[in-house]
Amino acid sequence: MTPRLSRLATAHGTWRAVTATIAAVAAVAGSYAYAGRTPAFVGAPASAFVVETMPAVIVNTTLELLGPLAQPASLVLALGLATGLLAAAILTCLEIEVLADLRYLGAALSIGIVWLVTAALTDATAAALAAAAPAGVVVGVVEYAAAHDPLSVRRDRNVDRTKRATLQAGFGVLSFAGLAAVLGRRRTPDSSVPFLGGGSQPPIGERALLERARRAAFGLPDAPGLVSEIGAFYTVDINTIDPIVERDGWQLSITGDVDAELTIGYDDLREREAEQFYSTLRCVGEDLNDREMDTAVWTGVPVADLLEEAGSNAEYAVARADDGFWNTIRREELERSYLVYGMNGRVLPREHGHPVRLLVPGNWGEVNVKWLTEIELTDEDVDGYWEERDWDGTGEVETVAKLWSVDRGDDGRVTVGGHAYAGLAGVDRVEVSIDGGDSWTDAELSPELEADDAWRQWRHAFEPTADSHEVVVRAIDGDGTVQTDEPSGPKPDGATGWVSRTIEA
Repeated sequence: MTPRLSRLATAHGTWRAVTATIAAVAAVAGSYAYAGRTPAFVGAPASAFVVETMPAVIVNTTLELLGPLAQPASLVLALGLATGLLAAAILTCLEIEVLADLRYLGAALSIGIVWLVTAALTDATAAALAAAAPAGVVVGVVEYAAAHDPLSVRRDRNVDRTKRATLQAGFGVLSFAGLAAVLGRRRTPDSSVPFLGGGSQPPIGERALLERARRAAFGLPDAPGLVSEIGAFYTVDINTIDPIVERDGWQLSITGDVDAELTIGYDDLREREAEQFYSTLRCVGEDLNDREMDTAVWTGVPVADLLEEAGSNAEYAVARADDGFWNTIRREELERSYLVYGMNGRVLPREHGHPVRLLVPGNWGEVNVKWLTEIELTDEDVDGYWEERDWDGTGEVETVAKLWSVDRGDDGRVTVGGHAYAGLAGVDRVEVSIDGGDSWTDAELSPELEADDAWRQWRHAFEPTADSHEVVVRAIDGDGTVQTDEPSGPKPDGATGWVSRTIEA
């Protein structure tokens, strides 16, 4: 081959790769349009692969650098992997077409290989067609445009014409991807879940707790009430695409060091005597004044009831989830825990662990395992998912007072406020300093919610005496212990210190 022909062949090979990439993007978009963020989406297995194989040092560095953006970044990486895999498969089909010298063979093979790969990854054969069809269409359209421009990627040696056909297809795929994003969001399950027991409002027990919290709340600007709305309640887990676990097929197994293994289904759980209660969750990975702390009214069955039936003296329990997550908690913590199936009077939403999650009052959020499927009793303190990644957030939460709200009144006074949480010890009082910690004043507290594990709101109004004030806030728990002023980051066992904020007059 002459040098000129070699350069042309290389150029055409490059544009075949571009065509394959565009077709792969169309495949991923088609899959999302059909499946949304569900396990049938081709990005789901790629996401699971990222979660399972990412080294701890990369996971922790990403969390430290990106914070709440770490999970979207993980999704972008997963989508890149899915696109790359499909692009490689499609490029192989295009190379086979060149060798066979059969026009449109690449399009036909692309449909078959994309369907095969997607179906194998997602185990959703029908949904795989939504990925395969757009991929084949893109390849076919490029070849048709090349042949009738005439711009054959196999015979024509004018690379500029090949570019044109491919780029036109690329612009078309971008438009298709935008439409797919809209359709996919519609296919993704949301938080609009029904009330427990049906009807148009929460059951009486949950309704009473919700109303009590509503009446007790201060109504602070830019801060939640004493019960957080489901859609605003923080969510953190190892997934970028949450699993879908149907309640009809759900079972919980209590195994390990027990007198008799116990398995219960969703209907069995719902028939047991349940409790309604307030409980606050705080993420161990949040920065000191971040918003990954919320409270809900939960509905669930005490785990102690099931432990009594299974019979065990084991010191620890390993809670395992459908998504592969697991965590270990002490026996005494498990005995005060709940199997939760309701949230704010509604059926537990998917992103919060539907159909059943573990709720461990007073412990960091990671202990409250979502999509719970097994509790294994053991005498061994097994490292959990995050402990294997050098975290240690399985114990009781650190006391914290958040400063989330600043309200400047017409009278010139400034009201600051937020929420305080101290786990099972409860919040006795909150102190505020407007001079950087030199002097302290008791803040006004919202009434206690008559719960073992719930936050309280605080607020404090003051008359500015300078251009700016360094406002510092700290909480004192029910045992009289002052929140530590020792500053630390989230890793490994939760952020500590006093929140401070400069407030301009």
